[in-house]
Amino acid sequence: MKTRFEEIVNVSKIGTTEAGIDLPQVMMMADNEVKVPSSRDVDRVELMMIDNQFDFISPQGALPVEGAVADTERLCRFIYKFMDKIYRIRYTLDWHKYSHIFFSSGWVYGKDFTDENGEHKKGEHVLPGVTVITNEGIKEGKFKADLPNQTKELTYVKNVEAGGEELRIWPYHCLENTRGAALEGELEKIIKFHSDVRDCNPMAYYKGQDQYSEQYGAIEAEYSPENEIRSDILNVFENPKLVKIYLAGQAKSHCFLRTLQQIVKHFANRPDILSKIVVLEDCMSCIGGFEQVTAEKMEEIKKMGVKFVKSTDVTDIYAA
Repeated sequence: MKTRFEEIVNVSKIGTTEAGIDLPQVMMMADNEVKVPSSRDVDRVELMMIDNQFDFISPQGALPVEGAVADTERLCRFIYKFMDKIYRIRYTLDWHKYSHIFFSSGWVYGKDFTDENGEHKKGEHVLPGVTVITNEGIKEGKFKADLPNQTKELTYVKNVEAGGEELRIWPYHCLENTRGAALEGELEKIIKFHSDVRDCNPMAYYKGQDQYSEQYGAIEAEYSPENEIRSDILNVFENPKLVKIYLAGQAKSHCFLRTLQQIVKHFANRPDILSKIVVLEDCMSCIGGFEQVTAEKMEEIKKMGVKFVKSTDVTDIYAA
């Protein structure tokens, strides 16, 4: 290619509010490249990214993941290195309403009480980051549902707890149509550059839109009475022309891990598909405190046949 990596991606701007501002200039450079249409690829290699959004990558984001800026630089360099080999880039986006079951808007304190996080007043909305809604807490009157359909909220808590999970209240993040929910800007530039040079539009998948359910993983919600499965994403893995699909994203400990677990669970009896999956382990980081449990779960996935590599070690993208 005529265009140098540094002309596309300004690594000093990754995770900043200035990221992506020269996208039109980057697209003009892509227009002047010799096009290598993806449609000519006999064997397809794809890249699927999980929630590479401003709120997770930027230190100024609502839920910044330590290490995500460096992860994003490595991911951008991987895309550039294999620009003419990656068939299509796909990505998921956390996409939330302001009024949601895992935001403060969904719950209030049911009575006055004091705990290790301070004094709480009846009727005030619960604190994010430190609050976990439990059935016991609801029965004791500590927490009261505050969304329009309170029955749905209470049913959700019962079911996720029965499944061994918890409902944690997170800071407001990835709110639909805000900067926090957008792709990180420098990463977006190289994605758009790829789509122009290879004449293959990227594919976006929105998740977490149901205000009465959590959805860490891209394939299904933590609990939903409809039990909906994202077959449109799973079908990507079943395409007979696909030889490898590389996965990266944030956070390794939450949305990425849960997505990978759901994919592996769905294809547990399909070693032919699991062997196509390659995790770029240096293009993701954990939320602090979840490193050990994440490492243990990743080891279980490796035993299923999924390969883990560093992006910087990949020399043959078809064989990694």
